[in-house]
Amino acid sequence: MRATALRRSGIALLLGVGLVAIASAVPDNRVLLMNTFLAYGALVLSLDLMVGDLNLLPAGHAAFFGAGGYASVVLNQEAGWPLPLAGGVAIVACALVAAVIGFPVVGRTAGMSFAVVTFAIGELMVQIISKSPELLGGTQGLTVTWGVGDEMPFGFSIYRYYSLWLVAVFVMVMLSVVWVRSSHLGLRLTAIRDDENAARGLGFNPVVYKTLIFAIASGLAAAVGVMWAPMVGYIGPDSMGTTESIFLLSLLIVGGLRSVGGALAGVLLLMVAPLYFELEPTVRIAMVGGALAIIALVEPRGIAGLARRATDRLPVLRRAA
Repeated sequence: MRATALRRSGIALLLGVGLVAIASAVPDNRVLLMNTFLAYGALVLSLDLMVGDLNLLPAGHAAFFGAGGYASVVLNQEAGWPLPLAGGVAIVACALVAAVIGFPVVGRTAGMSFAVVTFAIGELMVQIISKSPELLGGTQGLTVTWGVGDEMPFGFSIYRYYSLWLVAVFVMVMLSVVWVRSSHLGLRLTAIRDDENAARGLGFNPVVYKTLIFAIASGLAAAVGVMWAPMVGYIGPDSMGTTESIFLLSLLIVGGLRSVGGALAGVLLLMVAPLYFELEPTVRIAMVGGALAIIALVEPRGIAGLARRATDRLPVLRRAA
């Protein structure tokens, strides 16, 4: 198990080195596109810890993404804290809030009821922000002034500079997923997912483990928000609503649960490709709906399942040839 974790961690770190090289060389007009892939890839992977590993179906994951961005911006611009300190405190605070919220929620809800409760929590956060124009900008959101007019290190633009930070967050999320799934914690999560009563019989408290994963996933989402807000120069309530959370779930389902490659393929297909080809928003929505329908009819395991099916057939095709 430790060897598997080390091997997968090595792959994640090598991928990070490759992404740093790409981030340094990608054309200026494609930097924001790469940043979008890194941010949404990290968000979907963190979401998969709940959906794929525990069969939890959160409808408010984007709320913690937005909360991390808001908290870091307020601490930086209103309280005067340095951005690294503000970001670190924001991540820890979001994880702790998720733990406090999650403990009673995961113990009393499951399946659709869990989705409804997390939907309500996300919408409550949006309403709190919308009704706080003095501190949080209300429905107009907050403009982030960090870095405006400043010279970035290495002569990078602010977008390319944040590419490096988003690579770091992306790798951190990948490593978190790898270590959870390649450890005894991952085995216990699998036992809880398959049969909670049997897990209790083995001495595991499902509520504790579900709360832990809910807090970890929410903290990772907040880390993405901390980097995203100053990179785009804005954070608003629209970035943390239920629509965004459902979109993240769609990316994950199309890509495939418990598959890093599948999740990233879903992001590439439904998030990055429409932006690259500059498709209209209505076309993007139609793509998401069509992809979900096709996956439901053809391969419920998503793109990852299609890839596994194709790989399994290769030996047969070779023998037939």
